[in-house]
Amino acid sequence: MRGFLSYFLILSLSISSFSLSTGAPNGITSSKLEMKTLEVAYLFEEGKGKTAEDISPNKRHATLVGGVQYGPGKFGTGLVYDGKDDNLIVKGYNGIEGTKARTILYWFKSESTREHSWVKWGPNEVTKKYYIRAHVDEDKCYLRIENAGGNNWGDVDVCDGKWHHHAVVFHQGAKDVQDHDLYVDGKLNQKFGKANVMDTDIKTQEVVMGDFLAHHAFMHGSFDEVAIFNVGLTTKQIQLVVQNGLASALNGNSTAVESHDKLPTHWGIIRARY
Repeated sequence: MRGFLSYFLILSLSISSFSLSTGAPNGITSSKLEMKTLEVAYLFEEGKGKTAEDISPNKRHATLVGGVQYGPGKFGTGLVYDGKDDNLIVKGYNGIEGTKARTILYWFKSESTREHSWVKWGPNEVTKKYYIRAHVDEDKCYLRIENAGGNNWGDVDVCDGKWHHHAVVFHQGAKDVQDHDLYVDGKLNQKFGKANVMDTDIKTQEVVMGDFLAHHAFMHGSFDEVAIFNVGLTTKQIQLVVQNGLASALNGNSTAVESHDKLPTHWGIIRARY
């Protein structure tokens, strides 16, 4: 009996070790979101004014520019972009460089089909640019990441006037723009586009959300719960955010935060951090 128990214990530990070593990249071993991996995160629960509070430990508060204003979000309050001159600027923060791991995620509800500019940093130079925008095909548009010379877009229409969750993931060890994984509503998209090595520049361009580059377009629609992580999140972690919301996922809750509870949860995150 003792021999059987010893064998069972060894087998269980071996299975656990295998699951931890193969279940996720970047050394992530659980679906819990770690505050220390956040570069910036905005819940947009201020409701008024021209500042969006960064709930990450970095306190990189962002500035609302142009016609963007607070309005109904996916969870509680979000930002509403009129598509004319709107932008959210993270002053003093130039994003993640080179080929370092990253995840950018947010909720978006379109008001039109156009080349929406969602998140970008870096100059408009080959391999240096980092630009998340819409890829338009007739009356549909798809989630797209490009780096001037290469691109990668998905296969799920996100310009249908409904709320959709977008996640752009670049894992540790990845080298090319085609190595990004694109998720819409927690589901991995097919990949289209052109390969090009990654070498994101962080010397000249601050992170902005909404303003267009070159011949593309301002964001037009509603935007909520945006975050940039310095790791490549797993599918389970992304699905946790989709199912429960960013505030709930960061607070360690297993169920979604209702809109009227989002602000207390926001402060709960801050209390836990400090």
